[in-house]
Amino acid sequence: MQPEQATSAKKKEAIEHVRKLKGFYQHLITYLIVIAGLLIANLILTPEYLWSLWAALGWGIGIASHAVRTFKPFTLFGPEWEKKQVEKRLKKKP
Repeated sequence: MQPEQATSAKKKEAIEHVRKLKGFYQHLITYLIVIAGLLIANLILTPEYLWSLWAALGWGIGIASHAVRTFKPFTLFGPEWEKKQVEKRLKKKP
């Protein structure tokens, strides 16, 4: 790969990551605004039962999933794992 192509590929990867970050933060802000609105409505209309917590929990799971896809805090079967598995297999062969 030419140096220009490598730089271009890295630039595209960086742009894609920034777009994913932007999408996550937009999702998070929307979540916070809507859940706050639901909580206010809940407290005004039926303060004896906090049904808005169910919406917060359900959508919160979606937010957590989006965060994991965006920030990738861990990868179970990523490139590092693949490399270790290949090396392990090659060592077993005579």
